[in-house]
Amino acid sequence: MRPLRVAILWHQHQPLYRSPRNGRYCLPWVRLHGLKDYYDMAALAGEFPRLRLTFNLVPSLLDQIDDYAAGTAIDPAIDLARRPAEDLNEEDRLALLDLFFSVPYRTLIAPYPRYAALFHKRGDRAADGSWREALARFRPGDLRDLQVWFHLAWCGRTLRTRPEVRELISRGDGFSEEDKMSLLGILDAFLAGVIPIHRRLRDEGIAELSTSPYYHPILPLLCDQDSAREAIHDLPLPETPLRRPTDALWHVRRALDRMEERFGRRPAGMWPSEGGLSEAALRIMGESGVRWTASDEGVLNASLGGAAEPGAIHGPWRVEPAGEASPAVFFRDTGLSDLIGFTYASWNAAEAAAAFLGHLRGIAPQAPDGVVSVILDGENAWEFYPDNGTAFLRELYGALTGSPDIETVTFSQALESGGPVGQLSHLRAGSWIGASFATWIGHPEKNRAWSLLAQARNEAERRFGPDLESSPVFPVLAAAEGSDWFWWFGDDHSSEQDEIFDASFRDLLRGVHQMIGSRAPEELDRPIKRGRTRTWNEPTGPIHPTLDGAVTDYFEWLTAGQCDAAAGQGAMHQAVGMIRRVLFGSDGRSLFVRIDPERGDIRGLMASLPGATLGVDLTVPVRQTARFRLEGDRVVQLEGGAAVRHAAGKILEVEVPLTDPARVQFSVSLASAGSTVQCLPRDGAIVFSPGEPPDWSV
Repeated sequence: MRPLRVAILWHQHQPLYRSPRNGRYCLPWVRLHGLKDYYDMAALAGEFPRLRLTFNLVPSLLDQIDDYAAGTAIDPAIDLARRPAEDLNEEDRLALLDLFFSVPYRTLIAPYPRYAALFHKRGDRAADGSWREALARFRPGDLRDLQVWFHLAWCGRTLRTRPEVRELISRGDGFSEEDKMSLLGILDAFLAGVIPIHRRLRDEGIAELSTSPYYHPILPLLCDQDSAREAIHDLPLPETPLRRPTDALWHVRRALDRMEERFGRRPAGMWPSEGGLSEAALRIMGESGVRWTASDEGVLNASLGGAAEPGAIHGPWRVEPAGEASPAVFFRDTGLSDLIGFTYASWNAAEAAAAFLGHLRGIAPQAPDGVVSVILDGENAWEFYPDNGTAFLRELYGALTGSPDIETVTFSQALESGGPVGQLSHLRAGSWIGASFATWIGHPEKNRAWSLLAQARNEAERRFGPDLESSPVFPVLAAAEGSDWFWWFGDDHSSEQDEIFDASFRDLLRGVHQMIGSRAPEELDRPIKRGRTRTWNEPTGPIHPTLDGAVTDYFEWLTAGQCDAAAGQGAMHQAVGMIRRVLFGSDGRSLFVRIDPERGDIRGLMASLPGATLGVDLTVPVRQTARFRLEGDRVVQLEGGAAVRHAAGKILEVEVPLTDPARVQFSVSLASAGSTVQCLPRDGAIVFSPGEPPDWSV
């Protein structure tokens, strides 16, 4: 029996942080992921000569990496880090406290005593949302240590083998300006190796290099926004429609050109931005010479009328209406891809790799001569793994290359090595998220952004006519067509950088109007995003849980309200924290709160932090805090009153009697050494009206 072929694609992408108008960078994540992920992901693959996989590189990401390698990119983090700690003004110090803890606490702060101490010294925001009260606690030496530790935390496995970096980590504190500038110099030089190591892996036959449309737009929405209604028939669309298949063609062909310029060879494959495909997008890719592409299994299932056979996703397909030149389409195995992206971070590395191979062997009988496509983000998941995922990836690659019944292949090899190819008479347009485009269009904010883009695009076409693509304004328009702007508008995603993304998008469009000499709409002076929506859902009925620290009955929390740590973060943006979710509700007399840890049980969560306490903090109907800590192997109550009851096991369950059930307002906090580590909801409080029992409808 032929070994089961497994094609892994790591998608390397960050939004465009560099303004095409002035070259300024608004955020530092390209540089930081370059230090921690891009080089190391390639270097790890290079340790396994028999391994075959695919790295998908977005051209606009390559442009930004080139800027850093050339030393011409300046972002807020590097600008703040280079300034002597004694010379930082108040605005600089506030920015430092805001930005330089932007790493997951559990994996990249807590393991380092000095960095953790600085985190706890910062404490909570002041009432105005700033860090002004914390500034008084930070001396210049603290700020310099923070400048260093932020960058040490972002150092990946390869950088940590450097003696200079190891010495700084070992020393821990008391860094000098010379120490800091020496470290920054090492990091700056390191980024020049990111692109060459990918070319070397390609030349050695270990990796295939594929690409995405240039500025990462959703191709089907550029071709025709009506494609969004193939999945959701009544989805609201922008008032000013945008139908520019020629723009989609530019993004595809310019991406292929850029890859050929940078790597000396034209890529055969293209992961469309967010897995977004339609028949029109397929035609454009095929006409441009793309031989293979991919999307999500949900798109295949929808295209088959919801009747996909077992194993249908494990092999390439051809879409007949897209023509003879249409690329072969692979469909990602959602379950396997998401296990790596969102589940295995909390597992023992060897057990996770063994479980993954077990899933593959379960697939093999259903898909003889098949190809299993594992496609996911190649950078964001690893900060939630111990040691940046190094142990897991080594175990996984070792197991895959050491198993005679499994063969790793690139996607081009999967096509060339033969096997069955399915035939689709129709491709239902969709993406890897819900097999639809609702993440990028349909919400009033998203639609408003699309309309503003269409207006600028129409004005530019009136000014330049057929010469628009060759004009200096077109790259600015193309950058504004990127998917990431629309990702952050609406209610489904939110981050600390919402205002920056909003302002950057509007700045691009203002730039277009300025370059063509037209007056920019006044709307571009006002934010599109209207602020965060609440990140919790109200209860749908009364609850009567048994307080035993375990979920003893499926129905006891079924009608409870829920606040997830990941709410508003999106599939690729898991919440940073140790509490996974809070469930809550009432029987009309008491507030019941359930706290679920991210992994393990509630005692393990509390044992992992020095002096950890969990609190249920009520502000309505009366101010009251029920706080708990671990003593030995028992979770005990520190404050809150004798009437409060609790039980701790896998979860923590708390009952707080209510003096007035008309309205409840509360939040849940996890603290360590006197400072808040995590708070749910992330901003504000949960507010709901329990009512008396007769008011509930059951």
